[in-house]
Formats: sequence, structure tokens, C-alpha cells
Amino acid sequence: MSSLWLWPFAGGFVGVLNGLTRWRTVSRLSTNAVTRSLVMVLGGMFLRLSLVTGLLMAGLMRGIVPGLLAFVGIWITRWAIVILVSAQQGPGEPC
Repeated sequence: MSSLWLWPFAGGFVGVLNGLTRWRTVSRLSTNAVTRSLVMVLGGMFLRLSLVTGLLMAGLMRGIVPGLLAFVGIWITRWAIVILVSAQQGPGEPC
């Protein structure tokens, strides 16, 4: 039963990596280098989807509860990042 707590933390870790990868990709986008920007967006998306898929597959291979706990960890972390970023900006300011 104690190993079940590993899954939400693993989901949170993947969620943080997901957010950092998105932030890095968006911060490096450029209208001058469209092809490079497209490669970065698609490469980052592939990396993020691979991480999430790998974690969810590993959790679901152990059972439905570990899979759901991993999903909950990812989901809560994504919402926490959205709330933290929006709290740091004033109302009406663009992201």
C-alpha cells in the first residue's frame, strides 16, 4: 500500500517536466526562424506525450489505482502551474 504514494509524485514530476518543456519551447519561439520553431514545438510535444504515455502505461500495468494516481498527479500539477502563473501576473495582463 505504501508504494501507491509513489504514483502521484511521479505524476507530479512528469507534470513539472511537462510545464518546463512548454515554457522553454514558448520562450524560444521566433518569427524569424519558422522551421526551427516548428521543429521545437513538434519535438517538445513528442517528448511530453512520450513522458505522459510512459508514466500512465507503467502505472496501468500495475493496476487501475496506480494508473489513476499517476493521472491525478499529472492533472493536479498542471492546474497548480496554471494557478501559479496566473497569480504572478496581474489581472488583464497577457501571458
